[in-house]
Amino acid sequence: MIDPRQLGAFRARSALGKRQSMSLFVGYFGTNRRFPNLQHHTVVLGPRYQELLSDIFERKVLAEDFSLYLHAPTRTDPTMAPPGQDAFYVLSPVPNLDGRVDWETKAKPYFDAILETLEAREMPGLRESISTRFSVDPRYFRDELRSHQGAAFGIEPTLRQSAYFRYHNRSSDVGDLYFVGAGTHPGAGLPGVLCSAKVLERVVPDAPHHAGQSRHAPRARPRTATVSQAP
Repeated sequence: MIDPRQLGAFRARSALGKRQSMSLFVGYFGTNRRFPNLQHHTVVLGPRYQELLSDIFERKVLAEDFSLYLHAPTRTDPTMAPPGQDAFYVLSPVPNLDGRVDWETKAKPYFDAILETLEAREMPGLRESISTRFSVDPRYFRDELRSHQGAAFGIEPTLRQSAYFRYHNRSSDVGDLYFVGAGTHPGAGLPGVLCSAKVLERVVPDAPHHAGQSRHAPRARPRTATVSQAP
């Protein structure tokens, strides 16, 4: 986001060396009948755990098996679907775009395999009941949400990339430039994003006081700020 000439050599190398989080495949579908056995949240665990994580984070390949999160919002808000019908989304962790998955050809069969698994384990008769469906994959996170490598949660929340070690909310290189969102301190997820916005409530009003401390900012700056969302 920032011209490399505005950054110190160490900071530029550090940014390039960050590990990005996994991405997500999310399938949305509606059915012409209800599935009353399901709760608002359902976790469907696959046959592997550690090996699946290695496929996602290390080998960065699309595994044939998966662990799923199934969301049924009509359990809380019945107006999310017409009477007698249902609405869902199913989420599967997948490698980010640092891997070589051809989502142009893999997206539809991957969704088909997920629906087949849901039908066998939790939702008998699912596929013949589907009235509408669509999906998003890592390309959506990259192209629409502007997330580097299609990562769903910004940089990977390892020990050295969490909390204080995530991108700070005030740029150390460009005056009056602030960051907010999943990639910044304190972290990803809705609570983390909201907390990053709360941080700015304290940081941005102090902008004139700190502007002179930036290596590329003049001493006297107007009381304005640029806020950039870091996915």
